Amino acid sequence: MASKVTPIEKAAERLQKRGPSSFDSSGRRVIRHDPGHLPDIIDQIETALAEAPEQNIYRYAGRLARVYQADEPSDKAVKRPAGAILVHPIESPLLAELATRAARHEKFDARSGGYKPCDCPRRVADSLLSRGHYPKLPDLLGFIEAPTISSSGRLIDRPGYDPDSGLFCAFQAIPGYVQPTAAPSMQQAESAIGCLLGIFAAFPFVADIDRAALMSCLLTALLRRLLPSAPMFAITAPTPGTGKTLLCESAAIVATSRRASVMSLGHDDAETEKRLTGVYLAGDPVVSIDNIERDLRGDLLCQATTQTHLRLRPLGGSGMLSVPTHSLLIATGNNLRIVGDLKRRVVMIRLDAKVERPEHRSFDRDHLAMISERRGEIITHILTIVAAYIAAGSPGIRGLHAFGGFEAWDRMVRRPLLWLGLPDPILTSEELRAADPDLEAMRLVFSSWHNEFGSQPVTVAAVLSAASSVGQSANDDLRDALHLVCSEKPTGRRLGGWAQRNRDRIIDGFQLKQAGTDGHKKVSRWMVIKCG
Repeated sequence: MASKVTPIEKAAERLQKRGPSSFDSSGRRVIRHDPGHLPDIIDQIETALAEAPEQNIYRYAGRLARVYQADEPSDKAVKRPAGAILVHPIESPLLAELATRAARHEKFDARSGGYKPCDCPRRVADSLLSRGHYPKLPDLLGFIEAPTISSSGRLIDRPGYDPDSGLFCAFQAIPGYVQPTAAPSMQQAESAIGCLLGIFAAFPFVADIDRAALMSCLLTALLRRLLPSAPMFAITAPTPGTGKTLLCESAAIVATSRRASVMSLGHDDAETEKRLTGVYLAGDPVVSIDNIERDLRGDLLCQATTQTHLRLRPLGGSGMLSVPTHSLLIATGNNLRIVGDLKRRVVMIRLDAKVERPEHRSFDRDHLAMISERRGEIITHILTIVAAYIAAGSPGIRGLHAFGGFEAWDRMVRRPLLWLGLPDPILTSEELRAADPDLEAMRLVFSSWHNEFGSQPVTVAAVLSAASSVGQSANDDLRDALHLVCSEKPTGRRLGGWAQRNRDRIIDGFQLKQAGTDGHKKVSRWMVIKCG
C-alpha cells in the first residue's frame, strides 16, 4: 500500500520543481508567488521590469520613475502646457500594475492542485520599493525633446533611450531637421549663426553682447541635459511689452516644441525652494521664473546653476533625494536686479524698445508661430555651430579668461560663439556686478570709512560714534552707508556681523581688515586700507 503524501511533502515537491525562472508561450516571464521565496520573487520582478523597455521604467533621483506625457499636470505651483513630458515617480499601486503587465504572476491553488494567474501583490511591490537599489534597471539622466550633441561631437537624435548618455529621447521625426554633417566647416557654422541672428533681428537688443547672450541661451537650451552646470539666463527691459517672454518662449519651443513651464518666485526663499523642488523632480527642460518684481537672489538658485545635483526633500516626503539640476532656468522682469553671489551665475539679455508703450508696436509676423514652423531648421543650425567647433579641434580663444564653475558650458556654448566672432555673452554679468546694491553699499562704507579714519584701526563702537555725531564733525556719508548695510538702525552687533562676513573683501582698491582687539575692552578692531 502506497504511503500517504503529506501537504508539507507536496509543497516541498512543488517548490523543488519550481526552477529558477520560466516563460509562457508569449515570452513573458512567469513568476510564482510561493511562500518563503520573497527575495527571489523580488529579483525576478526587477528583471521582468528591465525586460520590458516599452514601460519606460528607470532609476531617477534614487527612486523608480517613468517618463510620461501629462495632459493636465496637477501641480498648481508650476504652470505647464498641456502635453508636457514629465518624470513621474512610481509608487506602490502603480508598481504593482506595471509588474503585472511585465510578467505572468501565479500562485498555487490548493483546491485545484495547480497554479492560477494572479496580480502582483501590493506587499511585494512595497518590498521592491523599500530596497532603494535597483541595479538591473537603467539610469535615467533626463529626457530630451530635441536632438543634442555630446562633448565628443556625438549626435543624439534617435528616439528612445540612449544608454551611453542616459537620456530618453522623447521625440519622433522633427519637420525641417537635417542631421549635420560629421565635421561641419567654419563656413557652415558662420552661415548657421547668421541665420539664427536673422530670425531674432526684430528684437530691440541694447547691444551686440545681448544678441550673443541670446545665442548662448539657444545653444544651452539644446545642450543643457549633458552640461554639468550652466548659468541662469535673465531677460530684462525697462518697460513691459518689450519681448522678454517671447524670447523665453522661443528657447522653450526650440527645446521642447512647447512653451516653458512657468513658476513665480514665491514670497520667500522657502516657498521658492518648494517650487524648484517640484520642477527638478518632474525634470522640466525649460523653466521660466516670470515677472520678477523683487531682487533676485538665493542660495538654492546659486546651487542649482553650479551643482550637478541638489539634495531636496519632496513635498510630503521624509527622506532627501539627490536630484539632477539640468533644467534651463530663465528669469524675466522689468529692470531686474540680481544681487549676491547669484550675479556671477547669470547671463543677462537686455532689451529696450525706447518707446513709452512697446506693446503697441506692430510686426509683420507671429514670432512664436514662426519659431514653431522653423524649429527643425533652428535645431540644425545650433548643432552645426557646436559640431563645427568640435570638429575644428575646439581651438582656444586668445585673451579669454575662464568662467569658473561653468567649464563645460564655457567649452560647448561660449567658446563656439566667440570662435565665430560674436561678443562674449558673459560681459553683461560684469554690468550686474556694477549695479549690485550690496556692492554699492559696501563701496560707500569702505570709502566713507577710509575718509574718516584713514588706515587707523578702530572699534565698531568708534565707527558708530562717528556716524551718529552732529554738527561740523558729522559724517553723513558714513551714516547713510551704515544704514544700508545694516538694513535698519545700525548697532554694534549688526555692524560687527557685517564686518565679519566681509572681512578681507576688496572693493575699488579698498580692503576691510581685522586688526586685532582693543586692549582694554577686548573687542575687535577694524581698518580699511588701500590696496596696490
